[in-house]
Amino acid sequence: MPKRILVIGGVAAGPSAASKAKRTNPEYDVVLFEQGEDVSYGICEIPYYIGGDIQADKLVVNTPEQLRERKGLDVRVLHRVEELLPTKRKIVVRDLVSAKTFEEPYDRLIIATGSRPKKLNVQGEDARNVFTVKSLDDGFRIYKYIEAEQPKHAVIIGGGYIGMEMADALRARNLDVTMLHLYGLPMNGLERQVREHVREELEKHQVQFIGDANTEGFVVDKQQRVTHVVTKNGTYEADLVILALGVVPNSEMAKKAGIRVGASGGILTDQRQQTNLDNLYAAGDCCEVKNLVNNKSMFIPLATIASKQGWVAGENAAGGKAKFNGAIRAIAVKVFCLEVARIGLSSEEAQASGFTVVTETIVAPCKVAMMPGSEKLWITAIADKRSKRLLGVNMIGKDGVVLRANTFAVAIQHKMTIDEIQQWDLAYSPPFTPLWDPVLVAANAMAKKLR
Repeated sequence: MPKRILVIGGVAAGPSAASKAKRTNPEYDVVLFEQGEDVSYGICEIPYYIGGDIQADKLVVNTPEQLRERKGLDVRVLHRVEELLPTKRKIVVRDLVSAKTFEEPYDRLIIATGSRPKKLNVQGEDARNVFTVKSLDDGFRIYKYIEAEQPKHAVIIGGGYIGMEMADALRARNLDVTMLHLYGLPMNGLERQVREHVREELEKHQVQFIGDANTEGFVVDKQQRVTHVVTKNGTYEADLVILALGVVPNSEMAKKAGIRVGASGGILTDQRQQTNLDNLYAAGDCCEVKNLVNNKSMFIPLATIASKQGWVAGENAAGGKAKFNGAIRAIAVKVFCLEVARIGLSSEEAQASGFTVVTETIVAPCKVAMMPGSEKLWITAIADKRSKRLLGVNMIGKDGVVLRANTFAVAIQHKMTIDEIQQWDLAYSPPFTPLWDPVLVAANAMAKKLR
């Protein structure tokens, strides 16, 4: 009989793992279980669907039928895995249509259960106009609610990446938007100056940002709709509420089965994405990741990482020898007219990791100043004084931010020093970049500070 690889979970890591396993060894039976109806879709694009930038049919990357026909996978949607039985090499699955449970045997198992949204755990959180943005169903429900109910006042609770994207999307739908954030400035983890720019951009686009706002509860009417959000600082009218509080690893089932987890609750794996249990792999947002800048295990829930981990887990489950060494954390987000990027460590993280931290901020044009569309961009570089290594970068501006951030990402991943970055030979063309690219301007400014 052919060997069986079972994969738990869809979206980024699961389909990537299943597809790679089947390609690596076509003789294996590869079965993917997903508790929802959709298995492979663009979760990061959901705010842009809600805002009207893309159509619903564009969100689905591969249907279950396409994965079966094109990849040779046995895809079973509306099947929820409820228990792992590693000593028996079986899983317990519930068919959500029939409500029946059954045991499914495996030779190798890949866990790609992802993450789940954080909650406030306050009364009224389950009202019918309170939404998270974590799945395709979430996106459809928000879109349908806006179309049917025509809400006017939206409250977004949380000022992180999803909060930014949803503020943009809801303003595009002409809703009044209030953002409540637990801290004084939006986007924790960015350097203070960049966070202040983000707040200014929100306010410029009529988003009311309320910092240091601890949400205590909701006022709910007889129709089970939130009408007001209550905080210590005041009460805010709402007929649509978005919870954008971040996510936590969905790893309870794995932990119960004896799989080791880290401080964040994410599953711990080696470079082959193998857990501490034989023949059992894990990938995606349910896992912790080795941060290549400080060599610490961290929770970094990003689709780019999840897909790569899935690829590695799938190949190794099918007998390959792939490795995932870790990540530096490279994130970008659109905040109305601004591009915002965060690469590597923050100054606070770098200090906590034992580096002697030096920061420097420069302002430079994204292209030759006399060219049409030339806009300022801000770069804050974070370096170690002793080794002169670049440890992290924050960037913000209207144009040219993300591509330059990716350039810095290569430098950080390869542990390059500021001196080495100064020697880079970068392309020059007036419509695209100044004679001295802002990357080199930042490196030169940091080099002076390190002397």
